[in-house]
Amino acid sequence: MTQSQLPIHRLPLPAKTFQKALTRLDLDSEPSAQRRSTGFPTSTRGVWAPVQPLWTEWPLRVTKAEALELGADVDKGEGVDVEDVLHRWDPVDKEEKGDNGLALGSSAHRLKLEPILLGVSEIARAEVLPLLDVGDAADINATTDRDVSPARAALVDVLSGRKILSSADYGPWATRYCGHQFGQWAGQLGDGRAMSLIETISDAGLTEIQVKGAGRTPFSRSADGLAVLRSGVREYLGCEAVAALGIPTTRSLAILTSPIIVIRENGRELSSLVARTAPTFIRIGHFEAMNPGEAGRRSYQIHFGGGWNNVHEAEADKASPLGGHGNLDGLRDLTLWVKDEIMHSNGSIEDWFLDVVRRNADTVAAWQVYGFMHGVLNTDNISIMGLTIDYGPYAFMDVFDPQHICNHSDPGGLYSYRNQPNRVLFALDSLASSLLPILGYEKLNGAPPPAGWGESASTDDVRKWEEAGLAAIEGWNDIFTKTQEKAERDGWKMRFGFKTYKDDDDRSIVRNFQSMLKACSADFGASLRLLAALEPSRADEDGYIRKFAKRLIAATTADLPPDSVMRAEEDAGAWLRVYAARAAQDSEVEGWKKDAPDGKWEVARTAAMRKVNPRFILRQWVLEEVISTMDSALKDADVPTARRALALVLDIASNPFESYGEREDGSIRDDLDDATADRARLCGLGPRDMLGFQCSCSS
Repeated sequence: MTQSQLPIHRLPLPAKTFQKALTRLDLDSEPSAQRRSTGFPTSTRGVWAPVQPLWTEWPLRVTKAEALELGADVDKGEGVDVEDVLHRWDPVDKEEKGDNGLALGSSAHRLKLEPILLGVSEIARAEVLPLLDVGDAADINATTDRDVSPARAALVDVLSGRKILSSADYGPWATRYCGHQFGQWAGQLGDGRAMSLIETISDAGLTEIQVKGAGRTPFSRSADGLAVLRSGVREYLGCEAVAALGIPTTRSLAILTSPIIVIRENGRELSSLVARTAPTFIRIGHFEAMNPGEAGRRSYQIHFGGGWNNVHEAEADKASPLGGHGNLDGLRDLTLWVKDEIMHSNGSIEDWFLDVVRRNADTVAAWQVYGFMHGVLNTDNISIMGLTIDYGPYAFMDVFDPQHICNHSDPGGLYSYRNQPNRVLFALDSLASSLLPILGYEKLNGAPPPAGWGESASTDDVRKWEEAGLAAIEGWNDIFTKTQEKAERDGWKMRFGFKTYKDDDDRSIVRNFQSMLKACSADFGASLRLLAALEPSRADEDGYIRKFAKRLIAATTADLPPDSVMRAEEDAGAWLRVYAARAAQDSEVEGWKKDAPDGKWEVARTAAMRKVNPRFILRQWVLEEVISTMDSALKDADVPTARRALALVLDIASNPFESYGEREDGSIRDDLDDATADRARLCGLGPRDMLGFQCSCSS
């Protein structure tokens, strides 16, 4: 494209939008319908519902003065109608439409919102939204809030919901999905606190902008649809830290706060709103909503307690080919939309499904290699594109423990580090179960089903298609396992600085390294970074390995008793001898010499290892520190301090392989200026009491 940058409300729409391709859910026209939790049976074809950001406390509170403005005198016992209260948010005041056909709308009440922009990820903007002009928001630490560029003002207005970007047939939306939570069928879930604002197209591809924490949707159940500051900061930084490691992920565009107070288990907390991007936010749970599969059918039950309102109870009991619990036409629409328009798969549906399998296998392999733990791998948190999505109680491994659980809401360890590949495999099995009818139809007929294929289908038809679908993808789980194992093997080869990989490396290098770390209570990421400084050619020098082992244990452990230090150094030394011998093999030396014209192969090896083994890791203690700093600053109305603290960590997280005061031998210089010293501190292991820190799902 040759277009110049545009403010957010002028971004071009794709030729085929999500809302034109997929069916809208049937809700009444009253504004409360967008806020009233509504359950839909899985026989419903609809995927999305229109919404408008409502970034305010819930339940809504109306003062006496506001009630009088609405024509009700509370002192006389007169009540206020909820629809009248909500109508105040209707974006009736429209601005002129842009070339994309969308106009900004607002109202006097909506303009009372007081959003505060805390940060913009310029790297994410440049990489996924190159056409987006954010004005001086790209460097808000160097500007004031009194002198704001038009592009920045538009960005804040649209993301916060001060202004709604829409047309007669396009506007913000939330989607319906179902899922398995902690291995059990949970029925309808949906975008309870996420709203998509616009999808746009550029040379970088299709990008959807979604805000998280913008208020209630029809899928919020009994929640308020808001997010606390700690939650927003964790997601904003987590997306970019994972992206910097080369792991597929949603991206962070911006984060905002406001004077709104959110009530959570910690009491009263500041709110946040994160704007994130992805080619699509479709998850496995969206396909489960269209066809829950056998697991969903066996346990299918809709609960409407806590304010749920089922607008289709009668329809739930209708006979259908999927037993009243699925919609074949909706399944077809969603599948072909994602396959053709999002993932641009030119092959069969079977080919596309296997692509989804491989993408997720590659992603979970990268998690394992970099010690990333998601924390809540429910099927509704697994991206159809294999993106890392929904950053809640995530963590990066510190002291290595394969059984580590980063989510204290998971006492059984279902989503522990070592269980992640199996839980992603479980999610893909749920996807396969949902897709069996369409896979089977294609297998038997040589083409995808036509529109309306579900209307005349019988139970026998569906059973026949499911059997054929099973045959079509037989062995897909082996493809997942082989893909995941190969991707993990390639990742370890890269991190250990090997040009080649031998079968014995799985045991003698990788597993024995992990066992050594666990036995020594040593840090995972710091150990791999320090290995880059090892000179394999010196392994036979008297005392070299022993001294390096001593350095390794000193740099990667905390407060070990003296006898434990000695044992740890011996264990590390034993493994380092094996590793050094492997790294000095002829195949390795010759391989690295090709990258080193001067023949200094170890210099080339060290440089390459430092490009894939991060110096900075977004540790739990760093997250807790920046959240605490920002929380205190914002409570004192010190926005610049909060912005600076966040910007510093975002910058380091986005550039994790820089040296930050590190010498060539892996030690840290002691002559650092204050700025570099602060960055070097953030690269440290942190307080001992933060090792293995666990978060809750609300994080």
